[in-house]
This record gives sequence, structure tokens and C-alpha cells, in this order.
Amino acid sequence: MAFAILEYQDRLKRLRQALAEQGADLALLSQNSDIYYYSGSVAPLYLAVPALAEPFLLARKAEQRIREEAAHLPLELFQSTKDLKAILERRGLGRTRRIGFTLDTISYASVSRWLALFEAAEPVDLSWEIRAARWVKSKAEIAVLARAGAIMAELPEWVRASFRPGISELELSAMLEGSMRSRGHAGLVRCRREGIEMGMGVCSAGASALAGTKFDGVCAGAGTAPAVPYGACGKRIQPGEPVVLDYAFNLEGYHIDQTRLCCWGEPPAAVREAYAAMLQVEQRALATMRPGAGWGEVYDAACRLAAELGYEREFMGLGAEKVRFVGHGIGLELDEPPFLALKQERRLEAGMVAAVEPKVSLPGVGVIGIEDTVVVRENGVELLTTCAPEMIIIPHP
Repeated sequence: MAFAILEYQDRLKRLRQALAEQGADLALLSQNSDIYYYSGSVAPLYLAVPALAEPFLLARKAEQRIREEAAHLPLELFQSTKDLKAILERRGLGRTRRIGFTLDTISYASVSRWLALFEAAEPVDLSWEIRAARWVKSKAEIAVLARAGAIMAELPEWVRASFRPGISELELSAMLEGSMRSRGHAGLVRCRREGIEMGMGVCSAGASALAGTKFDGVCAGAGTAPAVPYGACGKRIQPGEPVVLDYAFNLEGYHIDQTRLCCWGEPPAAVREAYAAMLQVEQRALATMRPGAGWGEVYDAACRLAAELGYEREFMGLGAEKVRFVGHGIGLELDEPPFLALKQERRLEAGMVAAVEPKVSLPGVGVIGIEDTVVVRENGVELLTTCAPEMIIIPHP
């Protein structure tokens, strides 16, 4: 198992408490990240957690793998809805009335099929409760994130070893992603928000970083085609262009998020000034992050300093592309609470992990900024991404 059995038992205990608070009799979880958090495996199709009975997994296949990875939970195999109904009846759950789902991830069709297996059941939305259960990370989870951050500290070496005159965004990104994969990156990045897809990250040079996107971020890249409008494109990197290197590293299912800036040759003064300003904004945001601070306070502090430094219009995007956050929680998914965003009144707690990413969009120039993943401690924050913050300069003759 990925974590100690006592940790899984504590997670399931807290889930049962959430069921009681919501008046739900049974939770049926289907999202990979949610199933993994409680079981240690993503191979099952469902995790069933009754309020008053033992939890169990449901799967059609991968029996041996599931029994090895999630040995603390019993497994029920099924092939049809008839099998599911029989399992529920045998476990005394056939007359369950209030069933909890994560309605932010499961389809209407799936919920309808499940409800049809019960006599008179109604759905209860557990979306927020499931997400909130994960926003304070355990020591074991933080240790995985710290290992991912230590690997990403090697990014400047990878860039210098890979860069050559005439290289394209796509070629550089492929080489960087190859380095990440060889160091343990799982090769995918999990997002929860509906309709959002992405690869391992963004390598975007100059104005191509300003391409519009429905992705809730400052820079998602131009992508290789309208069907895939994320990440690197075939554009050749030019001398003096700022190159945004924004990558999530997925190690054993847990993500860190890191952005660094690269330039082939001496960057223009405007780029250096903007980058220096974003380093200051990041430090201000991190200094604000302490237990008890409001999520929105971090955003407000970053916005105030960005405005004082002359970047109010450009901070976190231009015009309609502007986003109203400066950071986001991260863990099993890229887009977890806490949300360091406008009007967020919830409070930070020790053990919360967030990526802080102050950036500016300069018209005709590109996106300039930095991003680090941190864990909130009792006396402030601890960096989990330890890559040198300095701009990566590739010499140009």
C-alpha cells in the first residue's frame, strides 16, 4: 500500500463523519483521485462507503492488482447491474435512501443507473466534502510532494542540456518531458474541473504564451492544433524571447506545480523588470500565508503589490483573459482547495499545500512569472519546489 493502513482508516473515518453531517446513508465514489485517496488504487470502478457498515470496492477486472494495492478493503466483483443489485442486497444496502455522489465529476446517466438499483433513493452531493477532506495533507503525502519538488529542482540543468539554436517550443518541451518521465513523472496530470485537459505542462515562447484559453490560468500555451489548444506549439524560439516553463510533476499520483522563466540570450529590460517584480509579489504572497489567514487575503496582498509595482493592468492576465486568483491547492489533482482567489473567506490551515503563481501578461512580449508549491506550517510556509528562482539564461553569440 502507498500509505500506512492507519492513515487509510483515518481517512475513511472522516468520510463517515461527513456522511453523517450530510445525512447520507452511503457514499459511492467513482473519481480516480477520490478512490485512490481512500483505497490506494485507481483500478476499482467504485468505492462504496456505507455510513454504518464496512466499506468495499467494486470492480469488473484487475482483481489481483486491486487486492494487492488495496489490501485493507474487501473487493466485490461484478459484470452486470444484476450483480450489483445482488451485492447491495447481500450487504443489507438494498433499501438505502440517501446516496452520496460527487456530482461535480459523475455523469447524470451514471447517477440514474445507480439510483435505479434502490427502491426509493435520492442523491446527495458530497463534492465539496470529498475535496475538503484532502486539503490538509499528511506527513506522508507531503513527503511525496517534497520528493517531486526536489526532482524539479533539476529543471535548469535539463534546459541547458536540451537547448540548441533554432529549437521549437515543441522540441524543447518534448526533451524536458522526457527528462521528467525518466525521473518518475507518471506522464499525466489530473484535473477535476469539467472539460479541462492538459499534458505535463507548458513551454511557451514570446507572444504565443498569450494565446487565449478556457483553461483557468494565465498561460496554457498555443498547442499543436485547435483540437488540442494546450502546451507547446511548433514555433521556433527566438533570441530575447521569454520562455515560460510551467510544469506539473506527478509523482506517485501527487502533483507539484512549478514555473520558471528561460531566455535565449539577454532578455529585454521590460522582461527583467517584470520578472523581478513577480519575485517580489511571490514573496509577499508567501509571507501572507499562515494558519488563520484568509484565502482571499493572499490574493489581495499579491494584487496590491503588483499594482504598486506598476502591473495592475497586466497582473494575472490581460482584459478578458485575466484570472482572479494567484494560487491554488494541489495534491492528487492540479485544481484542489485552497483557492487563493478573490473573495475567498475560508482560512488557511497548517498542512495545506498550494501553488502560488504570480504572473503578468505583457502585450506583444509574453507571459512573465514564477510559481512554487508550498506547504503551510505553523509559522509560515515551507517551499516544496526548491528550484533556483533565477531566470535561466541560455548564452547567445
